[in-house]
Amino acid sequence: MADIEQMFYYFLVQHDHRRYLRFLWHENNDFEKPLIEYQMNVHVFGNSPSPAVATYGLRRTALEAKDKYGEDVSQFVHRNFYVDDALSSHSSDEEAIDLLQRTQKALKEFGQLRLHKVSSNSSTVLSAFENVDLAKELKNVELGHEGLPTQRSLGISWNLQDDQFTFQVSPQDKPFTRRGVLSTINSLFDPLGFAAPVTIAGKAILREAMSDGRDWDEPLPNEHRDKWEAWKSSLHHLGSVKISRTYGSTSVSQTAKKELCIFSDASEMAIAAVAYIRLTDLAGKQELGFVLGKAKLAPKHGHTIPRLELCAAVLATELYEVVRSECDVEFDGVQFFTDSKAVMGTSQTRANDFSRTSNTESNASGDVALPSNGITCLLNSTQPMKELARYQLVV
Repeated sequence: MADIEQMFYYFLVQHDHRRYLRFLWHENNDFEKPLIEYQMNVHVFGNSPSPAVATYGLRRTALEAKDKYGEDVSQFVHRNFYVDDALSSHSSDEEAIDLLQRTQKALKEFGQLRLHKVSSNSSTVLSAFENVDLAKELKNVELGHEGLPTQRSLGISWNLQDDQFTFQVSPQDKPFTRRGVLSTINSLFDPLGFAAPVTIAGKAILREAMSDGRDWDEPLPNEHRDKWEAWKSSLHHLGSVKISRTYGSTSVSQTAKKELCIFSDASEMAIAAVAYIRLTDLAGKQELGFVLGKAKLAPKHGHTIPRLELCAAVLATELYEVVRSECDVEFDGVQFFTDSKAVMGTSQTRANDFSRTSNTESNASGDVALPSNGITCLLNSTQPMKELARYQLVV
């Protein structure tokens, strides 16, 4: 994990556009002097075009450095940066060190960009960089003798020592209004869906409390307060949840077989889908790793359970699309799981949806080629975790 230092400031604004970034401030920063007009020459945080402009500049820099520093540096910048934050995983210390050091040199030489705040779960990787290039929490750590701290990036807490993702929840005391409740729910940033079963419950409480159309800052009905307070007080239990960063004990690139297993389900309250990767090593040992989960509130009226099950199946295909495009993994097989006969019946009658025999999967964006694919119907009494119990679940 690494960061571009003050990324926006490295990119100049066109001269004829600078007048749109004018502001008033005291002359020479002296509060005794009158206010005068200034204008920014560089892109600033908070201006809506700044992230797009800076991202384009960063990627253009990597393209120009490709011939000298390698195609993998360009791919790393294009695929593994979110604005100024870099996140990547490698199968060896040497591979990570080599790529990061070449990326540092490329960005410095071709764009005057400084890649710093390096953090890793490997002391060997950290030792390969100067102390000034390490993340703030790591600069005073005696590598090899002290435990590594927890780092935060893009809202996710990463325990470097144990190589696990964790939650650091400290809900603030917000008013029991639509605005306050929504702010508390959204404060639990969870892009991968680790805590989707928890957040969807909070959203359900909010929707129930808003049934009479209260305004944003109007107090919600007191009959829902106890349920809301119970949900909010339960959030501290997320601090004990630990999710392994790796999908299995063996590197994905070194496994004999990689399969994607996607489950979908629905109820009157919500629809949900979750994706796991099933890894088989050369000895035949199988492990499961959590990949991505997502849950949505079901519409309040006008939908039957079979229809909601079909909505969940569509959500499962959307999850597959995300995993397929974002994970640099060639899956040997893709399997969808459902407990709905409605989904099974639809899959048998519509060749472009879930199919037992074809090698295509259809969704709103069109046909998607799959390496191999099928759908399995689970009994209503079968829980996905029971189905997966015969494998080692890596979460």
